[in-house]
Amino acid sequence: MYVRVALCTEGASYLDSFTYEVPEDLRDRVKVGGCVLVPFGSGQAVGYIIATEQTPSVEKTKALLAIIDSPIALSEELIELARWLSRRYICGLSRCAHSILPGVVQCRVRAMVDAADGAMAADSPVMAAIREAGGPVPMEALRSRVSDLARELRRLDHAGAITRRYELVAPQGKVRMASAVTLAVPVDRALSEAGRLETSAPRQAELLKYVAARGTVSAAAMEADLGGCAGAAAALVTKGLLRRTQVTVRRRPPHTPLPSTSHLRLTPDQERALDATIEGIRRRQHSVLVMHGVTASGKTEVYLRAIEHARDLGLRSLVLLPEISLTTQVLNIFRGRFGDRVAVLHSMLSAGERFDEWVRVQNGEIDVVLGARSAVFAPVADIGLVIVDEEHEPSYKQDSDPRYHGRDVAIRRAEQNGALAVLGSATPSVESYFRAKSGEWGLVVLQERIESRPMPIVSVADLREEYQKGKATIFTEKLAEAIGSSLGKGQQVILFQNRRAYATFLLCRECGYTAGCPNCAVALKLHAAERLLRCHHCDYERVAPTTCPKCGGQKIGKFGIGTERIEEEARAAFPAARVLRMDKDTTSRRGSHGSILDAFRRREADILVGTQMIAKGLDFPGVTLVGVISADTSLNLPDFRAGERTFQLLSQVAGRAGRGPEPGEVIVQTFNPEHYAVAAAARHDYAGFYEQEIALRRELGYPPFADLVNVIAADESEAQARERLQELVGKLRGSAQGAVPIEILGPAPAPLARLRGRYRWHVVIRSRDRDYVTRTVREALDALPAVRRTVAVDVDPASML
Repeated sequence: MYVRVALCTEGASYLDSFTYEVPEDLRDRVKVGGCVLVPFGSGQAVGYIIATEQTPSVEKTKALLAIIDSPIALSEELIELARWLSRRYICGLSRCAHSILPGVVQCRVRAMVDAADGAMAADSPVMAAIREAGGPVPMEALRSRVSDLARELRRLDHAGAITRRYELVAPQGKVRMASAVTLAVPVDRALSEAGRLETSAPRQAELLKYVAARGTVSAAAMEADLGGCAGAAAALVTKGLLRRTQVTVRRRPPHTPLPSTSHLRLTPDQERALDATIEGIRRRQHSVLVMHGVTASGKTEVYLRAIEHARDLGLRSLVLLPEISLTTQVLNIFRGRFGDRVAVLHSMLSAGERFDEWVRVQNGEIDVVLGARSAVFAPVADIGLVIVDEEHEPSYKQDSDPRYHGRDVAIRRAEQNGALAVLGSATPSVESYFRAKSGEWGLVVLQERIESRPMPIVSVADLREEYQKGKATIFTEKLAEAIGSSLGKGQQVILFQNRRAYATFLLCRECGYTAGCPNCAVALKLHAAERLLRCHHCDYERVAPTTCPKCGGQKIGKFGIGTERIEEEARAAFPAARVLRMDKDTTSRRGSHGSILDAFRRREADILVGTQMIAKGLDFPGVTLVGVISADTSLNLPDFRAGERTFQLLSQVAGRAGRGPEPGEVIVQTFNPEHYAVAAAARHDYAGFYEQEIALRRELGYPPFADLVNVIAADESEAQARERLQELVGKLRGSAQGAVPIEILGPAPAPLARLRGRYRWHVVIRSRDRDYVTRTVREALDALPAVRRTVAVDVDPASML
């Protein structure tokens, strides 16, 4: 008997799987999807069985070392999904299979490097690390210290200076056990004994009845329900009426269930959307429905009622959200409706919480899985409904292998289960709306807000006029007056800027010096509170200078505006206002997303300053004014989606205003008031924006009229990065001889030309046939293994940076 195993080899091989023989004593325990330990090269590796076979597919095989006992396995559905990911995104099957499972639930092998006898004097950074540690050093610890670790280890191996060993490391997430008690006698005898103890030992009698009614009870539950009863428990154990044991304890992500809204009457638009959704669920044939609903039109209530319908049919639902910051609010809503039958999955959970939630999903203990991008891989069975909320969001795109798009994987999971996929958004992606308008997908529109609330009034403040008047301030006169008016009425304000930090860059106005990152082709951002300059790509940082490091001049100024500076200016301009800031810098701690949003919802702050984290999905009835500090931040990106991103961000953040009884107002500050994306957002005119954008896409040959593959090479040598892509382009030109033309653009320097000390070049391959272009690129890379190991392949790139 033989098995094919997908290994976690950290990129050492792009082979889809490796074949191993199963020893006789392990054959009864082998199962597809199970976790195994295998020999790999000179070491060991952990993998998952993806197939069994009686005849090996290769001539020479090694034997499995062990079956790893783990509550986590890959289902047949997830194995098939891994194969699809591998084909669709040109990524090794092994990498795809391991990416499906969260790292906190996976075992792994750790390589340890130690000095051989008598070798401690060898001159090497590896040996120095071993000396400092006083013994074996994990391989991963050496990678950050030694530039070319593989070459150095080969040299030391050849000299006999080091030894290696491998150890199995348990996953971070594991079952938590707690002390408990259970009956040591039949229930009738326990109750009889409790009756006899009521006079002489009433606490013992109470505890015995309590345990008899519940079976096995944890010590924590006893303490919570009965108070201090440790002495009574010990006495009952001594009498042989109870015995000590252990129980599994589930770690629960924090939440506060909100009251159910199931009693509310739906609007006519909601009724039509719900009818279309229920029809799709009942059909039990895969289909896709685009739910285009303006902000505050009640899409979430439609989702909830559709999920209830799926549950009544014995089906489960999978719901994706674009931001972790949204999961707390939505989890509270869903728990209020479905109780403990909701599981939540995202990267801000603790290892234990994520492990427990994954196991609950795998065991079928839930009706709904809710989470961010990676929740699309949850091991939920019998799916009847898949919902992708804010489907247009670029955060659904993974930026490392496999570079999948959560929306497209969600549609694939719906297809695997014969389920309905609902793509909800106030600003659908151009590609999704095009497929809906063409009839390939369904389309339902919610045109009005619930309770007939008006859309906020949007006005544009022309920053060019402010500068001509000599009023180069963060808040235009119009926005400052509106903030003061809203605060005076006791209303709340949101200020949006899609750029964190204090300033975009420092510039000496005497010599032109700019503080740049030594590792990346970007300027360092100023974080004034910490007096640091920091790179937002590689995290390099240094103390901010007070004079120019180049000429010693005093005229070193702060240019560009980030959320930290907006917070400071808001406090200065409105000293009585309570201000909160929400960006990556203020939400790094566990639970910080929820605490900031909850404080604002409880009206403990008057102004919320933030990045795109606050631009979508959040519902604050007290907010009547939204100020967009600069609409040009996304508009000027070197990306064909810049206009679309700008329209979506402006429309979404505008939708945070006027969701309560008071009407809303939005003020957009920009240097480009005539741009079609800005003008359409101000009119709440998605159709008008779409018509202009789709015409441009058709003319230029961008999606949805073509499919793109972006291949990026990065190297410390710019010449080598360019040469790798030139080799790939030569192979592509020789193999792309099909009926469908392929256009090859590049090689050229990437817009972000240097990142983390490596030069970046890219080549873009464009074609009208997705299957053909991905197959052609895959075959070219397979023929160039040295190139494949050193390039990143991004199919359907969300950004060209």
